[in-house]
Amino acid sequence: MDIKIKQYDVIVVYSESITNSARDRNYIEKSPFSSKGNYRIYNDGYRYFLLRCKKMGINAAFATSKDIIGSGLFQSFWTYDKGWVRNYGKAYSRVIFNKFDPSNVKQKNKLKLLTSSKSIYIFNKELVKFFRNKSNTYILLKEFAVPTIKIKNLSKKNLYLAKNKLDKLLKNHKHKKDFFNNYLIKDEFGSGGRKIFKINFNQDLKEIKKKYELNKKNKLISYILQPFINCDKGFVFGKYKGFIDFRVIIINKKIIQTYIRISRKGGFKCNGEEGDKLIHLPIKSIPKDLMIMVNKVKKVINNLKIKNQVYSLDFIKSNNKNIYLVEGNDKPGITWAFGKNNKSMTSKDKSINQQKTKELINLIVNELKLIIKERGIIHI
Repeated sequence: MDIKIKQYDVIVVYSESITNSARDRNYIEKSPFSSKGNYRIYNDGYRYFLLRCKKMGINAAFATSKDIIGSGLFQSFWTYDKGWVRNYGKAYSRVIFNKFDPSNVKQKNKLKLLTSSKSIYIFNKELVKFFRNKSNTYILLKEFAVPTIKIKNLSKKNLYLAKNKLDKLLKNHKHKKDFFNNYLIKDEFGSGGRKIFKINFNQDLKEIKKKYELNKKNKLISYILQPFINCDKGFVFGKYKGFIDFRVIIINKKIIQTYIRISRKGGFKCNGEEGDKLIHLPIKSIPKDLMIMVNKVKKVINNLKIKNQVYSLDFIKSNNKNIYLVEGNDKPGITWAFGKNNKSMTSKDKSINQQKTKELINLIVNELKLIIKERGIIHI
């Protein structure tokens, strides 16, 4: 290894579309996420992440997809020492904590370059193929998941082909009374509640086509079709009611955290990044019927024999009291991004959210410590 290349135990990688390279001299702010953007509060989560790594004896850095120049190799990077520090030299690590999901062909090639050597370990890599792709999630967990059909493209012909296929599934589904005339179109690889459209096939095709045109140049975007399931009277937790989803976070087969997200009035998506209320609940508050479902899903995941599992599962309950897995996530959020900017949450809720997120970061860093030890990597 070139002596001019700084070696790290782990490097966090984020997409250049939402964060900034330390090498970018046109970017004059002092942290990787711009204070003017929607992701500004991610700075706090990753500051804590790097500090926790340091406390655990892990030499860690933060880089962007723009910095990737080889397998495990970056042309610049950020570190944290009483403040964010730009590093203009090269950095290398054999362990990558990857938060970078390609959204175009150029980025896909960057990820391929980053992982081109077999010596590079991508944290949670085995779960990515099942949870990043919603079609794969359904194939693996169709017994529990919302019925899903892949859409070839958003032409009228292919939309109706997908609808016909989905309608056949719904007609024979054991809970067919949960399905009506509304549908959801989702980005097959999307996250954060983005690129999700609720449609009625009698009214909204022109609007969907219009939104699709904005993404037409992006060859990586593909879509799925799902039924819209009424669940505004499904989960109820004391004063919390409405469109609610229930997230369970699991590390190595053990449930370590749970929380609910309550959609804003008039909304149908539940996502903290979009300002919806997020309330942490004790694990013992998981309803019995949901716990049965969680354990069934966990059993399927456990049978994959994947080491160092870190993932989350999102569930809804229909108004007919049937539970569905909405999606799995191989990259549970490790930022209290919903805190200061979420007006729907009380100060107490925000404080609990921050505390729980730090607990999650601590557990993830512990996993990283074990991985680094197993691979015989320590750089001080």
